[in-house]
Amino acid sequence: MTRQALVAWLRSRVPAPPAGLRTHLEATAGDSAEPLPEHLARLGQEVLARVAREPAGGRELALDLLAADALVTYAFEAQVELDPAGLVPLAERVEAGGEP
Repeated sequence: MTRQALVAWLRSRVPAPPAGLRTHLEATAGDSAEPLPEHLARLGQEVLARVAREPAGGRELALDLLAADALVTYAFEAQVELDPAGLVPLAERVEAGGEP
């Protein structure tokens, strides 16, 4: 999926996220050969890992935490749209930190 297609998909979500969060989500978007659910889950895990590397961080990390949560939530939403039977395997991969 191209970055442009991912941004378009994010913008199609209802309800739309607040503008600041939407901008933050779009900033994480990039091209990927992964299926959309996998790509979103990986982006969410990457953002969360970035937060985890800042143990002394405070409120300035709140938007990153919201973005990580939204990306993983959107991963499950995308999986439902693609094939609901893939929810359990996706949840298992997310729980394992992206490992197969």
